[in-house]
Amino acid sequence: MADTKRKTKEKTGELKQQLENVFLAGLGALANAQKMGTETFDALVKDGEKFRKEATKKTDKLIDEAQEEIRGIGDDVQERAEGLMDRVRGRVSTGKLQGAFDKRVADTMDRLNVPSKNDIDKINKKLNKILRVIEAQGKPAAPKRTTASKKTVSKKAPAKPAENKAA
Repeated sequence: MADTKRKTKEKTGELKQQLENVFLAGLGALANAQKMGTETFDALVKDGEKFRKEATKKTDKLIDEAQEEIRGIGDDVQERAEGLMDRVRGRVSTGKLQGAFDKRVADTMDRLNVPSKNDIDKINKKLNKILRVIEAQGKPAAPKRTTASKKTVSKKAPAKPAENKAA
């Protein structure tokens, strides 16, 4: 029986030792996790800084590309506007050409003694003046009225309408 007690004591001692080892292993795992957590946190901070630098570079590159594209569009718009202005100026030149043509035609018609619209308008004004003078001479002058020679006219009362007598 002494042997059994000893064996039981040894087993109990071994069990205590194993339990203590398990406890210490758990503490070691916790310490390791804490140490790794700090290292992991520091690694994440470094990764975040690296990511931010790369994102900033990409963003700056995109902004530069967009600005370059906008400049290109602005240059294109300016070229088109200049083209339109040249067309408008060309139309003005066409207007000048048309004015010169009209002047030459008017000069030629003048040399051929063909009256212009202005000449005909002047003649019409003169004719209108002459017609007014003739009309004024053809009418006898209206006699002047004096206040003493006015005749008084008496007004009669309006007639009564006849009544229909139906019996």
